[in-house]
Amino acid sequence: MTELERPQRKEIAPSVRRLLADFHSDTLQKIELAPTDSKPIYQSSDGFLMPVDEDGWVSDSDADLDKADAIPVVPTAVHDVEES
Repeated sequence: MTELERPQRKEIAPSVRRLLADFHSDTLQKIELAPTDSKPIYQSSDGFLMPVDEDGWVSDSDADLDKADAIPVVPTAVHDVEES
């Protein structure tokens, strides 16, 4: 039976360490400024901001308004066609 080799721990490149440091440099300041009861916000790739509910799902507070604005579609005829 061969022994398993433990993967070697790779060092983080200095350029990546610098990027991480710049990214997290103002994190503590942002946490201090944020209200304690603020909800997390998800930012989509197009820049749209949406609140996240307590379960971690993106919540849509305008869902009822969207339903009110929707045009009702009523089918006029439905035909069941069997394929042979």
